[in-house]
Amino acid sequence: MNSNSILNNFLYFLFFSVVFVIYLPIIVMIIFSFNSSKYQIMPFRNFTTEWYQRVLNDSQYLDGLLNSLMVSVTVSLLATTLAFFCSYSLVNSNFKGKSFLNLFFLTPLVVPLILIGISLRFYLTAQGYEPSLYLVTIGQSIFVMPLAILNLSNRMSQIPKNLEEAAWSLGSSRIRSMFEIILPACKFSLIATFILTFTFAFDEFIIAYFLNNFSITLPIKIWTSLVTGFDPAINAIGTLVFLTSLTLGLTAQLLFMKK
Repeated sequence: MNSNSILNNFLYFLFFSVVFVIYLPIIVMIIFSFNSSKYQIMPFRNFTTEWYQRVLNDSQYLDGLLNSLMVSVTVSLLATTLAFFCSYSLVNSNFKGKSFLNLFFLTPLVVPLILIGISLRFYLTAQGYEPSLYLVTIGQSIFVMPLAILNLSNRMSQIPKNLEEAAWSLGSSRIRSMFEIILPACKFSLIATFILTFTFAFDEFIIAYFLNNFSITLPIKIWTSLVTGFDPAINAIGTLVFLTSLTLGLTAQLLFMKK
């Protein structure tokens, strides 16, 4: 066995080991979501769907789910719409400092979420706004906007410039060409961006925690259930959230691959 084969085998082993370590807690969570025992201990007892039934019959979980859905859909619509126009402007404009502006738009992706949550809470409450789901919507929109801009600007940069130039030469306005040429060319990326921002907003906890008072989102409900005493139903709701997020993420990835 030559050195290249040894190196490749080692890299494969390292890759699958890292994947296993990352997903091991999730695998354990899924297994225990069907365990009849109320405790997170082995051995596995009897198979049951009791914890899933409890989640579906728990009004607080359902209220948290409804609030999370409302906020996430609003955030996704707002972020995707604004990102489309921002991306179009960035891709089709040439001005001094454009690179810096692109970097500025991406800043929220690298800033710790706790700083975004705390700063927004202090600023908005100082302006007289009470913590609520409306502030959560604003905060999460700021959080996912850079991701939406990054995705859509990347797609727009791949669209041949001569398509719009031909439309302009035929008398089409810039706004009309944007909606009749760019928008259809970005349809899959727009849907994927909506799905991706929805997933990020739906799973987000820190901003929702700092900008909210009494309304419960699903991540907040899961957190309160953990700090007040372990509830086996957390395994069930965690499994449902993971499978939903995984499905949405893979769907978005497939859509991004389409032109």
